[in-house]
Amino acid sequence: MCFKRLCSVMEFQTDPEEERRILAKEKKASLEKYNNTLRRHTLVLRRRDIMRRKAEEEKNKVISQLLAAEGLELETDDDEVV
Repeated sequence: MCFKRLCSVMEFQTDPEEERRILAKEKKASLEKYNNTLRRHTLVLRRRDIMRRKAEEEKNKVISQLLAAEGLELETDDDEVV
């Protein structure tokens, strides 16, 4: 009976070297997960900024076209009046 209990206790005890390896693997996995998450969020933010910039450029382009068209109309109206 005592031998059985000793064996079961020894099964649950881990070698300090093994425990250190397990902790190192867990730390490495945690660091990889953090880096991947950070990289993913950075890419999302970068893509969002690019899309905002493109939308702003498109808006400015349309405004410039409208102003140019209005400017041309105003010039032709002035020419007709004179």
